[in-house]
Amino acid sequence: MKDAQILKGMITSGVNNLYNNYPHIDKLNVFPVPDGDTGTNMNLTCTNGFAEIENEDFEDVGTLMAKFSRGLIMGARGNSGVIFSQIIKGFSNGMKGKENLDLDTWKDSFSKAKEVAYAAVMKPVEGTILTVIRETSEFVCSITEDLSPDDFWDKLIVAANASLERTPELLPALKEVGVVDSGGYGLVKFLEGMQYFIQKLKPIAKLKKLEENTGANIEMAIEDEFGYCTEAIVMLNDDYIDKLEVDTVRNTFEQYGNTSIVAVVDADILKIHTHALMPGQVLSYLQQFGEFKTIKVENMTLQADKHVANTADDSGARSTAQKQRTLKNEVATIAVVRSKGMEDYFKNELSVDYVIDGGSKMNPSTKDFIKAIESADAKTVYIFPNDSNVLLAAKQAKDLEKMSKVVVIETKTIPQGITAYLNLDTDESPKKNEANISKALKNVVSVSINKAARDATIEGVNIKTGEYMMTADKKITISTKTLNDVFTKSLSKFITSKTEILTIFTGQDASFKDINDLRKYLDENHDVEYEVIDGRQEVYSFIIGIE
Repeated sequence: MKDAQILKGMITSGVNNLYNNYPHIDKLNVFPVPDGDTGTNMNLTCTNGFAEIENEDFEDVGTLMAKFSRGLIMGARGNSGVIFSQIIKGFSNGMKGKENLDLDTWKDSFSKAKEVAYAAVMKPVEGTILTVIRETSEFVCSITEDLSPDDFWDKLIVAANASLERTPELLPALKEVGVVDSGGYGLVKFLEGMQYFIQKLKPIAKLKKLEENTGANIEMAIEDEFGYCTEAIVMLNDDYIDKLEVDTVRNTFEQYGNTSIVAVVDADILKIHTHALMPGQVLSYLQQFGEFKTIKVENMTLQADKHVANTADDSGARSTAQKQRTLKNEVATIAVVRSKGMEDYFKNELSVDYVIDGGSKMNPSTKDFIKAIESADAKTVYIFPNDSNVLLAAKQAKDLEKMSKVVVIETKTIPQGITAYLNLDTDESPKKNEANISKALKNVVSVSINKAARDATIEGVNIKTGEYMMTADKKITISTKTLNDVFTKSLSKFITSKTEILTIFTGQDASFKDINDLRKYLDENHDVEYEVIDGRQEVYSFIIGIE
């Protein structure tokens, strides 16, 4: 069996094993809200990638992994899906031009998987999938003995699981609830599927009956910005030899907002490595110190212009649509919502140009955003993700888009999305709009009320299954048996004399009595305007924006 065939079998087995475990991955949660999505997003991302290679034969491992990686990137959903797609992109980089799956190939692949995954976020959070790929990569690269494929993968899986078990020690939120990181768990299951093929020479079978998902995943505060890996060697002028303080260079890069900064001065040479959103700014700064010996700038989002232009969407007409675009509109807007009722509101009441219904899990793919951008056909396109889990996919689409200028407004809730849209001035520059919207969002409190899916204790709040719990700006404020207690003991604290309006989306499980009770409470206790909208969202009884 050729190595390309072996690798395809390993990928097939990894995808199948991730599918078998995705409901359990969803259940590895911190917040007891029944909309867990890490497993779902990783599974959908993998399924999309596998569709690109399922019916093809490949001559070498590099071509196979590149095709799989491209499919993952285009179908990536949620932060977990995007980061997983970046890990596979790293594998693809490591296997480029390779024909065989020897130890050196795997060392290169895991090393680059770690590099690309960490480069995908501005502030990597340890105790997550990033830690698992980093520590697994470090283990693989430390191997010096000549191992059989069976022994190599046995040891690799032991190391990956050991890293996964350490995640609660690195992330207090996980330790408090007693779970491992869900994204890291998904990665390990993918790798275990690959190991299964090496042992059995056949893919692990898909299960016919899967677990039921009953929980929600922690939302990590990951600052997710893509950029350019920038490296340079500068031959220092006489004025700077033995005089240039390397901390000056590092501090300047930090002021630029760069990450992964390395700067070294060795005699008459300055060598730097950094991840920058504006590599030109970095190079212009460095040029004052001398002449460049080498420069390397790499886009970390695998933009692959030519490949993207020819990638087909579900209708098979992406390249045609791309050619037919004329950017006939000056400005267009795209918003993500979580229900049909919200879609109607954003379209008909707010007049957003293109609305993506992300469903209860809020997990549109990168391809969904690209399709929306093409349909908008505007010179400038503003995207309102309206969920922190959607940001990476939106930004990845932004970096892949070649014709429109795409501006991702970092709205993380539905109420924030409404306020952001209402403060958008299409006559202003994107920079001015971002500043104005950022200021306006400081006056919004985003509230959600739902029934707890399981017992938990979060930041001192004791939660029981079936109780009503309220969160305000992602922080759980109360868990109690009655909605009236939620209104009087928690919601009331966020309605002040400065509050102007409440925008209330009612969910599928909010009864006529529940809605009337909320109306009655507001009428009798607060002199405030409010709008009640039939949101029809799953999971949440009420989603409320307080301004």
